[in-house]
Amino acid sequence: MNLHATRPEFPELFPDGAAPRQLADGFTWTEGPTYVPARQAVFFSDVRQNRLLRWSDAGELADEMNPSHHQNGHCVDLQGRLIACSHGLRAVVRQEDDGSWTTLADRFGGGRLNSPNDVTLHPDGSLWFSDPTYGIDKPEEGYGGTKEQPGNFVYRLDPDGTLTAPIRDRVKPNGLVFVSPERLLVSDTGESRTHAYRLAPAPQDTPGLTWTGADAQPQAATHERAWFTVSPGKTDGLRVDEQGRIWSSAGDGVHVLTPDGEEIGRVVLSGTVTNLCFGGPQGNVLYMTTGSGFWCVKTRTRALDLTR
Repeated sequence: MNLHATRPEFPELFPDGAAPRQLADGFTWTEGPTYVPARQAVFFSDVRQNRLLRWSDAGELADEMNPSHHQNGHCVDLQGRLIACSHGLRAVVRQEDDGSWTTLADRFGGGRLNSPNDVTLHPDGSLWFSDPTYGIDKPEEGYGGTKEQPGNFVYRLDPDGTLTAPIRDRVKPNGLVFVSPERLLVSDTGESRTHAYRLAPAPQDTPGLTWTGADAQPQAATHERAWFTVSPGKTDGLRVDEQGRIWSSAGDGVHVLTPDGEEIGRVVLSGTVTNLCFGGPQGNVLYMTTGSGFWCVKTRTRALDLTR
């Protein structure tokens, strides 16, 4: 069974007859799917093949960027542009309308970033991204180099370009998603748990935060608790739907949880799911990357959109 219910409400999340379907395979380590409405396509990385690919609503697969500087996670900014975490460039970059790429952040406190891994959008327009060392540690996922940061932080990139590091207590921060403007979930693949942080405007005397003008609004992030774990495997990427349910990658597929982190059911696949996103013309298709493959399943829900 591909859809395994832990609670009776789980089947209601899918139309009758829904089942996971493999759209493409032959990859090495797919990651970072994100739907870009303006392009009518899902963009995802094969980190180890150094490719950025797109799957169109018409069902066509094509290279978007090859080589891609080992891009990993993606999101879309308030203007609908594709944002990418680049292991190779050790940077967060933005794709412009002409297809070129602009570096948004690659240094903090005088040193290069580690290897930005995943990124998400806050409704205030800021980009929050994780920065573990996978692109430095694994030759197949980056260009190597020396770690120049004192830790593996979660950063906030303000729309004015101000970069701060509100979260500094994680081992290997990875996937991240906002469940509300005040709460951020961060998966830690170094300890196999996902944590919740409460956000609030930072006082102007907060250590490590710099105010650059009247419009700059650094955020303080306070650890609430470990929110949930999955088994088998660990949470890498995660999303939240319109009803606040959490959709987490895991070693056997995708685990769906209540807003409080209790399991509802599982989309079971044959291998580890690395990441996922909602997309398609109606926003109700769940796309999943599995390392070697790219999958989808139709649902009756959509991604939570805090920018509306």
